[in-house]
Amino acid sequence: MKSIILLLIAGLLVTAISCQRTEEPVAPSNNSEDQFFNLKVGSNWVYKTYYNSDFTAQNNPYAYIGRIDSVSIVGTVTVQGLTFAKERTKITYPNSNMNGQVIYNYVRVNSKGHLVCYPTLENVTVTETGGHVLHPGKDFEYSYSSEVKMGPETVGNLFYKLEKNKTISVEGAQYAASPYEGKFTPVPAMPYLLPKTQEISYAGGLGKVREICHEIYGKGFLETRLISTNIIN
Repeated sequence: MKSIILLLIAGLLVTAISCQRTEEPVAPSNNSEDQFFNLKVGSNWVYKTYYNSDFTAQNNPYAYIGRIDSVSIVGTVTVQGLTFAKERTKITYPNSNMNGQVIYNYVRVNSKGHLVCYPTLENVTVTETGGHVLHPGKDFEYSYSSEVKMGPETVGNLFYKLEKNKTISVEGAQYAASPYEGKFTPVPAMPYLLPKTQEISYAGGLGKVREICHEIYGKGFLETRLISTNIIN
């Protein structure tokens, strides 16, 4: 399979490694918002990833690429007064250099109800509202925008915002999902690129159920689907 360049990586990498500071005191997160994401130790999720070569063709077939991500909450860590869930992801992807790789991230629900992530807690300043926003929870006022670059060249713009709940079908199961969508708009100098929409959908109390990541060039995209879960309430 050809190498796939994902808009998600290009558009969000900067915020994944940066922190914002706030000087104003903030209230602790709402318990109902914590329950929406459910980051309790012992919870786990398993995902499969599929590839589709043409998002413009309604019935274009999906092909399983052989990748399985096993995600689990393995503990909690408190840093600078803030408590994070330690999230472990093990990748099973035969015949790739990612096979057997284990990745840790540190996630929490902030005072705004956003699910935020730090890739490491070492040698960084963490703040109540800092970190990379994985999903804004129920906050329809939140948005994120960024230029998308390939090398020094700007090829388009991304605009992420929470959309209204919708029912989606994932691996034969129906979910009332909350989609956080990123609209990609090419710059005028790139008329051969197509507008397209990223998606990260969470179901309340369950976790992420689907993620869609597009190629910058071409019509292909990856779709990551929840196939099983064990949630600790």
